[in-house]
Amino acid sequence: MFQKTAGFRVFFWISLVCIGGFIFLPLLWMVNTALKPQAETFTMGFFNTVSLENIKSIVTNGTIMTYLKNSLIVSFASSFMATLVCTLAAYSFSKFRYTGRKLIMGAFMMSQAFPQAILLLSIYVLMQKTGLLGSYGALLISYVVFTLPVGTWTLKSYFDQLPDALIESAKIDGAGNLRIMGQIILPMAIPGMISVAIYGFVWSWNDLLYSMTLVTDSAKRTLASGLVMTYLGEASTNWGAMMAASIVSAIPVTIIFVFLQRYFIQGLTAGAVKG
Repeated sequence: MFQKTAGFRVFFWISLVCIGGFIFLPLLWMVNTALKPQAETFTMGFFNTVSLENIKSIVTNGTIMTYLKNSLIVSFASSFMATLVCTLAAYSFSKFRYTGRKLIMGAFMMSQAFPQAILLLSIYVLMQKTGLLGSYGALLISYVVFTLPVGTWTLKSYFDQLPDALIESAKIDGAGNLRIMGQIILPMAIPGMISVAIYGFVWSWNDLLYSMTLVTDSAKRTLASGLVMTYLGEASTNWGAMMAASIVSAIPVTIIFVFLQRYFIQGLTAGAVKG
């Protein structure tokens, strides 16, 4: 058996402190900058003077609140749509056998190999020709497409664990495919569906490239692109307000993950252990 020597324990704790600092120091710096008065933004030290003026300026800013509302609408809608499509696709791959099934499954995963910037070129032209450019429809379709590969394979692993005998028994009792999906399969796949929904929500919430390119109307901008256009300038940048807005934007994702993390982990690890 491996013995944990004194040297190993020292190395372990030093590594742990270094990794923790690498992860949490930027967050601490963000909170510190957000709570500084505007005149002390570039001063050294942590929490020398605490001020809520940056937080108040964000909460009382109607434009920022509009961006927040737009992000919530787009993120929840894309999360719902992506979960629905991924569930149907994963159930099809897991429980049905048809020509081209493996080819389509491979194509799903191959789509992950292309960088987002390259895919944006074709998506931009497609949305322009279909008249969706500048609308939330362009963002929703893009986010669903990017969530589809990971979400489908995650749920497929979940559906693979469900015994085929359960479905066959339901068919013998006269249940159709829709009834089997709605009353038997979906209730058992809720943890996996929640994990996909969280993944889709976080993806759309954090997106900057597509939200800035596909939607140019300032009234329709989401939070990420809205913050960049509001606080980042060529001549100067309001870092205090930017950090305060970043804290506000992190609250919805944090709340969702805190309350649903057990479903998220359970859904991602489904199928990892076979037996």
